[in-house]
Amino acid sequence: MGLLLDIAVFVIVYYYLKSGKIPYVRRVAGLDAIEEAVGRSAEMGKPVMSTIGIDGFNYWTLAALTILDHVARDCAKKGCRILVPTGGSDSSYIVRPVAEEIVKNAYKLEGKEEDYRPEDLPFLSGQQYAYTGGVVGIIQRTKPGACIMVGGHHSEAMNIAETSNMAGALTITSGTYMGNVAVLACASDYILIGEETPAAGAYLSKDPAQRASIRCQDIYKGISIALIILGTIVLNFGSNFFIQLLSS
Repeated sequence: MGLLLDIAVFVIVYYYLKSGKIPYVRRVAGLDAIEEAVGRSAEMGKPVMSTIGIDGFNYWTLAALTILDHVARDCAKKGCRILVPTGGSDSSYIVRPVAEEIVKNAYKLEGKEEDYRPEDLPFLSGQQYAYTGGVVGIIQRTKPGACIMVGGHHSEAMNIAETSNMAGALTITSGTYMGNVAVLACASDYILIGEETPAAGAYLSKDPAQRASIRCQDIYKGISIALIILGTIVLNFGSNFFIQLLSS
């Protein structure tokens, strides 16, 4: 069953890539909150902190890098300093150069190359909680106007979000797994829940592969809902066919 689902994903994504049809992805409301946060920071003369998670290259990191590009260009355009601390795992070493290049290019594209500050993109540590302590320290020292925390964050997410909140920053986070959605919602001014983060990344990048992936998820959700309804009906008539099918 799992193999059939993997094949179906490949076929759907391949179809969209080869057909040239770019699936429509609506603008996620979280992007408005992010732009508002950058504008607020610029008006207050405070920096924006933007983190991309502690994972290597995965689903969430790719979305976070796309959002970072959007935030960096908005900061460059509005004359707002951006802080992008990286680290947190061994995998984060390979993501850091990409983040640096994204921020550097953002300033270049906005004609603000002289405002780019490499020291504002520190690599703090390859260890999760050494990185967390570094981010918390930066927030306490710089008092950013906004903290935009997207990407694959784990147990360190609450430390960062709570510190941001106490520093008076507009805190925007993304819950990448159900275990941290509720707690982050309490500590954030705005939270992107679940697939809103990759959807925002796909919307900004207009990358056919990312958009095809989002469309594939929507198709799977539709099929899952239909199977749940059909299975409930069939089960009530005394058949356990779908239970046996899904457990195989």
